[in-house]
Order: sequence, then structure tokens, then C-alpha cells
Amino acid sequence: MYLTRIGTTPRRRAPVTGGPTMEVLVAAETSDNIAMVQVWIPPGGGLPEHDHGSSEVVLVHISGSIHLQQGGREHRLAPGAVAHIAAGERVSLTNPGTETAVMTIVASPPEFVARITAWPAA
Repeated sequence: MYLTRIGTTPRRRAPVTGGPTMEVLVAAETSDNIAMVQVWIPPGGGLPEHDHGSSEVVLVHISGSIHLQQGGREHRLAPGAVAHIAAGERVSLTNPGTETAVMTIVASPPEFVARITAWPAA
């Protein structure tokens, strides 16, 4: 078993202007099958179109405003929304709100989260 707590591991910053910070909670070193991150997107920030490599991702929207774009469609997520993003599917995220948006992401296999550990410290 592995236990951790949000706020106890280093935060990483996406290498894009206005990008989110992420805290890896369950890393590839912990499990060969699954990884988990907590994500904070600043007001007006986001991530440009990207994919998650071979990882499938489940995004759980905790608070704030998140717009998820995929294939020319925009989805305005409300807190409590859960989105499944298939391996290779391209998406982008924005926070159009005035408060930080928070979400939790679970990825399987953990390849995508392994990339985040190479981001600069926040």
C-alpha cells in the first residue's frame, strides 16, 4: 500500500504561459498500472491541445471553471463532472473563471504522469 496527502509532494509547473501546476500523488515509480495528479489551473490559464500518449485519463473536476475542448467541441464542465479521455485523444483545457480551477486526474498506464515529473518545480 502507498499513502500520500495533497500538499506533501513537490508541485510542477507546465512549461507554457498560464499553464497549470500539478502535484503528482501516485507516480509511475509507485505503480506500473496507474498514476494520479492534483491540478490547479490559474484564472485565464490552461493547456494547449495535447494528448496523453498511451495513457487513458479520467478527469474529475473539483472546483472552479473548466472548459474542455476536443475535436472542435467545447464542454463546459461543472464541479463534480467526470470526463474520460481515451489514449491518443487530443484535448485542450482553459479556465475562463476568476478563481483557480482544481481537478484530479487518474492516468493508466502512468506514462503521461511520468512526463509531468520532468516539468520545472513550481
